[in-house]
Amino acid sequence: MVIFGALIALGAAIAFVVVGALSLFGGARAAQEQVVPGFRSDRPGPLERALTLLGIWGPVLLIAALCLLAGIQILRVALGAFFS
Repeated sequence: MVIFGALIALGAAIAFVVVGALSLFGGARAAQEQVVPGFRSDRPGPLERALTLLGIWGPVLLIAALCLLAGIQILRVALGAFFS
């Protein structure tokens, strides 16, 4: 039973890492395809550009970091089940 639980935990850890990577990919794509072309036509000031990019990348990086941390913690629990 421990092996099945550890395999399920390993799958969950991989899923969290994948979600984090996909959020980074989606954030990069949104910034590149939607925000940057909008900057060219609207010509906002530097503060508005910085706040817009922070508003996009702040949550994306937070989600990616939390997914990575959750994946690492789940992996630690799964490995702890094997070695205890």
